[in-house]
Amino acid sequence: MKVLRRQKSGYALSILLCLIGITSLLTMFWMCWPQVSSARDPFSTFLTLLWTKNLTLVPGIEFKLSYLFILGDAMLIAGIAVYVLSVQRVYLPGKVVWYRCPFCKKEWRSTGTKALVHCPHCRQLIHPTMVERINPTANANF
Repeated sequence: MKVLRRQKSGYALSILLCLIGITSLLTMFWMCWPQVSSARDPFSTFLTLLWTKNLTLVPGIEFKLSYLFILGDAMLIAGIAVYVLSVQRVYLPGKVVWYRCPFCKKEWRSTGTKALVHCPHCRQLIHPTMVERINPTANANF
């Protein structure tokens, strides 16, 4: 049985990085859209605006739109990578049970329920009986 388990801190960080990336890309496209939508060649107009248009967030500090594009792509890639690395796949074997052969009286461990099996000791086809173990660590060592 396969169980997916997410680390909460990695999951939260991946969402934060993806939101920063999407916000950066949307801001960039929002700034370019008026000129790109009315241009005859939208792709070349977009590339020209990407490298020439400046964005002033704080007086005295200007950014080119290409920086927003690079930041958005980097944050999306980092967010997806953090999400993929934060997911753990855990395989659970099922409940470990001790069985006893009615012929040779020997015991063995196995997972799940067994109706008709071959005894690993005497190799006869049997209906094994389940055995209760008093030692609680006996099931943990499987």
